[in-house]
Amino acid sequence: MKASIIYNPNATGMSADVLKSMHNVLENQGLEVNDFESRYPGHAIELVREKNFHSDLMVTMGGDGTLGEAFKALGDVNQEALLTHISTGTANDTAHNLGLFPGSLYSSVKLYSNLNECAVVPVDMLTANGISFSYVSCCGTFTNLTYETPKSFKKTFGKMGYYIFSSIVGLSSLPDVIHKPLKVSYEKNGKMNITSALTMIVSNTKAFAGFKLFPKALISDGKFEVTILKGLPGVKTLKALSQLLYKDGERFKFQNYSKYIENFQTDNFKVIFENGAPRLGFNHDGDHAFVSLNNDNSLEYKISKKVKMLLPQRTIQK
Repeated sequence: MKASIIYNPNATGMSADVLKSMHNVLENQGLEVNDFESRYPGHAIELVREKNFHSDLMVTMGGDGTLGEAFKALGDVNQEALLTHISTGTANDTAHNLGLFPGSLYSSVKLYSNLNECAVVPVDMLTANGISFSYVSCCGTFTNLTYETPKSFKKTFGKMGYYIFSSIVGLSSLPDVIHKPLKVSYEKNGKMNITSALTMIVSNTKAFAGFKLFPKALISDGKFEVTILKGLPGVKTLKALSQLLYKDGERFKFQNYSKYIENFQTDNFKVIFENGAPRLGFNHDGDHAFVSLNNDNSLEYKISKKVKMLLPQRTIQK
């Protein structure tokens, strides 16, 4: 069997030792292993497309954006090789979905010490007007910070780098963003809704921005979550933040903020941006995405296919 490791050397937690550890884990099980460096944005897409037809297993190592590139690569081709992922990025939201250990790279790698004990899981691939992403598509207030935060902040401070950067730069632009909210219309339970929103999130994940906002989300159930943040008063904002920070958000409940946050699950979601494309654009899997709206300024989210991923058994048990 052949395995291809496709890694992002610039990911926050990536190192030669981590790469060697993954390489050895596979090689010790009799696989012929080759390593391929992703050298620029979009390079992982090219590598996954190529190695998909020359491998039995592809392992991507990098941040959530690297996994997103793998999904983009498999969006319009027949998948031949199984895919797995080791999260070595900053926030590593997808680690929660894949049954990995977000805080321990080597423990995550060891989960693949016996491939026979892993399971093939058909993971939902989401698209926004045909553009694939792996776990989140969002737009609106602060959604640009994940890709605008300097790499030096991520390397030095890890996930806290996002928060530090947002406090330095983001707060200065907050008044402008708030005065230009998203005006969106969408159908829910057969009824049309129209509202002004600070942020819109379409996701297939247990965690987002480092918080476990969707603990019951499943990556293979044919459903995804839609969250529309309409804005919170100051006191409510502080309370929500304190609950999010408490034990990774176990006290936070969307129903306690139903007046300000719309949250529901669906398998198809069409939204119309009444004022045209969002000013800050779209964020897909932590990276800036170029998504064109339809002629009526609409965007349709749906599950386009399944991606065969080889995941630890603990993913199934959760």
